[in-house]
Amino acid sequence: KYPIEQIRIWPFSQRSNQTCRPTLIEPDADLQKPIIDCAENHNPWNVFVELVPPDSDMTALPPFDKDTDVLLFFKLYDPKNKKIHYCGHHYMPVVAKVQELIPILNERAGFPPDTELALYEEIKPNLVEKIDNLTEPLEKVLEELMDGDIIVFQKEGDNEIHELPTCREYFKDLFYRVEVTFCDKTIPNDPGFTMELSLRMTYDQMAKAVAQRVGTDPYLLQFFKCQNYKDSPGHPLKCTFEGTLKELVSYCKSKVKKLFYQQLSIRVNELENKKQFKCIWVGPSLKEEKEIILYPNKNGTVATLLEEAKKQVELSENGSGKLRILEINCNKLLPGPGDDVPLDNLNSSGTKLYRIEEIPNDELNLAEGELLVPVAHFHKDVFSTFGIPFFFKIKNGEPFPKMKDRLLKKLGVQEKEFEKFKFAVVTMGKPQFIIDSPDYCIKLDDFLPKYSNQIYPLLNAGTSPHRPWLGLEHVNKAPKRSRINYLEKAIKIYN
Repeated sequence: KYPIEQIRIWPFSQRSNQTCRPTLIEPDADLQKPIIDCAENHNPWNVFVELVPPDSDMTALPPFDKDTDVLLFFKLYDPKNKKIHYCGHHYMPVVAKVQELIPILNERAGFPPDTELALYEEIKPNLVEKIDNLTEPLEKVLEELMDGDIIVFQKEGDNEIHELPTCREYFKDLFYRVEVTFCDKTIPNDPGFTMELSLRMTYDQMAKAVAQRVGTDPYLLQFFKCQNYKDSPGHPLKCTFEGTLKELVSYCKSKVKKLFYQQLSIRVNELENKKQFKCIWVGPSLKEEKEIILYPNKNGTVATLLEEAKKQVELSENGSGKLRILEINCNKLLPGPGDDVPLDNLNSSGTKLYRIEEIPNDELNLAEGELLVPVAHFHKDVFSTFGIPFFFKIKNGEPFPKMKDRLLKKLGVQEKEFEKFKFAVVTMGKPQFIIDSPDYCIKLDDFLPKYSNQIYPLLNAGTSPHRPWLGLEHVNKAPKRSRINYLEKAIKIYN
């Protein structure tokens, strides 16, 4: 408990500049008033309670003359750690010179008595003015000197090496602080992490802050603005962006300011000169396919894309070492674009994908009478394809049993299972089943591209021919999966 002479109450009052500062209660006029009158109907009633310091020998608070004294509060700014420290309060005569504060402030901060200080008046949080004339009295130097005025001080010296060298920059930075949530673009429904950043931050400053948080290099991060109409990443943000963080989050509809990011394997400035290309890689066994992301130069061709793919995939030990690109459209395999085709001409869509694979040795050079035909698995309906489609070399006049033996070897399935396969030449969705006879020989003409009116005479000739394919009809024993579901994200249901 404190006796009444060791307590002084300073209610907070609002100033004309919208700040709240302590003001003195008149001992004679106010002490006998009801609290509700002193509080001026404020609920809750905020007050500053001044007490005798517990480590002092004082038995009562020093007297305060409301006409000649002023109550000042002190804050110390540390530019190295970008922190403000409260350094208590003090009564000063209004006619005292500003320089008389220096010894008091050095003692409060634990500095040597002769330490040079820079003093600032905190008018309001986003407005701090430096006090230049230290030989003038307080009543002339401080703007509208009143009880509760705040003096912020810091050491004079080489503070320019710090990001926020003075308390003026610190308070401006504090005024523009905002919480931003960063979500990993590659993780579905990532809750992300939240950082307190300044809306005045540049791209580089933001990247450094996030990189430090996730433990990587700033140039190995790529950022994405949040789309206005849905909570998902938009177009990538260029690392040369010259605006501020405020411009990046100002259009966020929700209260939560959100940006997306992804970690890169190459520097973002290199990535921006490259084209991100998603495709499928299939190994020589045709058992497994996986998505790969390549980064060829933007002005490159298919040839440069294939060279880039060689850096990421594992080639066969005795393989050809040469790659080719194929097109998958509606579960059908088609020859890909030529090596000299610009990458700008390659566009994936919901049904069209690109696949890269190593060319088998026996398909590098085709002799006369040989042809590569697309092969796909289906069950009952030729539109119900499954598995991994592939190209297979056929030879004109080759006995069907011999072709089957080569196909069995390529597929790598059990012979008993292969015996259940049926074979069909499929043209424009119309299957023509092959009679499994030792006397039947492959006819190259059956697999040559055909125009629509060759199959359906009443139709006009199409602008491009339709390529027949070899269908393998058998039961699909693998779990049902879409040909393109490797791009889809899992849905998690939480009870």
